Amino acid sequence: MKCPACGFENLPGAEICEACGSDLTDIEVGDPGLPIRQTLGEDTIEHLFPYPPITVEVGTSIAATLRAMQDKRFGCAMVVRSGKLVGIVTERDMLYKVANRITQLESTPVDLIMTPNPGVVRHGDTLAKALNLMAMHKYRHVPIVDDEERPLGFLSSKGIFKYLCQHAVAAVSPC
Repeated sequence: MKCPACGFENLPGAEICEACGSDLTDIEVGDPGLPIRQTLGEDTIEHLFPYPPITVEVGTSIAATLRAMQDKRFGCAMVVRSGKLVGIVTERDMLYKVANRITQLESTPVDLIMTPNPGVVRHGDTLAKALNLMAMHKYRHVPIVDDEERPLGFLSSKGIFKYLCQHAVAAVSPC
């Protein structure tokens, strides 16, 4: 999607120009091209097989957060304050911010390593919006929140691959 203000070629579904910050929400998308492109612009995030959230309160130890992630075999946990999302901690955070750096996992709060105020999606948002958010910020996990910023679940790159594989098979084989 080309920004009318600066000409930068943004990903389809972008709401804000990555180069100049201009609002792109009122731009009409022309010919959708490939069928998957149209599907991404119409299908909502519910098609991406969202997972229920693991939530931990601000101040929870890194060790307790890591145990919760391991128990569910999830790659992220949502950090909340009074039920509202304030951050996310991922397996990547554990690898790059904790491993060989923090030794006191039981006494170090997870908010020390979380990503504060992560980008989020809401029910009804399109797949294009979710994919754009993930691509622009290099996210592998995106929280789904309600209107009060309470976590409802999360999207993962695994769900996106599953969706794309199903649509690729559907495009190749007759229904």
